Amino acid sequence: MDTIDDDRSYRDAEATLGRSGRRLALIGIVPFVVLALWLYGIAPDHPWRQGTILLLTTYGAIVLSFLGGIRWGIALLAREGDRQRDITLSIVPPVIGWIAVMVPPPLTYVFLAAAFAAQGAWDSLTLTPETVPAWYRRVRIQLTILVVAALVVAFVATS
Repeated sequence: MDTIDDDRSYRDAEATLGRSGRRLALIGIVPFVVLALWLYGIAPDHPWRQGTILLLTTYGAIVLSFLGGIRWGIALLAREGDRQRDITLSIVPPVIGWIAVMVPPPLTYVFLAAAFAAQGAWDSLTLTPETVPAWYRRVRIQLTILVVAALVVAFVATS
């Protein structure tokens, strides 16, 4: 009987974590969408334009670093697979984000969109139910699509 209760408690905890994780991830997408749409809607000579470009680019670099850190952590906890390769590859997103901060628009948004698409593809193709909860993989795909779309809007707005 204790095993059934333990299993039920674990599933309930996973469901709660999944709901919280999805909610927080969606909140994290808000700056991408708001800043990209704002950038698209303001005039090229608007006094806040350069600040908006800097905010969006910097936020993209920070989130890429965060995603690289997640992959680093997953690799550290992995029991099998090519852990050394994954740890090494996990530093690529922050480096690309750092480069993107130094590149002028609209090219910065090309760098960021390509990096987010590549990170999303890597996550969706390599993360398994043994390495992350199922909700995480679904959310990563959804967020990748939304972030890349927002960065395309930013690219168009600054072209």
